[in-house]
Amino acid sequence: MAIKNIVIPLEDEYLQKAARERGISRSKLARFLMEKVVNDELVPAILGEGDLSTVEPVPQKYRRFRNQP
Repeated sequence: MAIKNIVIPLEDEYLQKAARERGISRSKLARFLMEKVVNDELVPAILGEGDLSTVEPVPQKYRRFRNQP
């Protein structure tokens, strides 16, 4: 399964430096990192085993005509 069109805010300076040292683009570096995390199943090692549903509050959805019957 491919996940596309996701915007992830990252530290640009760190990624630029790491990519430059390896002679690749930042996009390719981010792709390689995500492939490594998935292939080696590193999510529990990085984030722990706990529930992450409460880490970020759910964004409130905009409803244009919320109070109309």
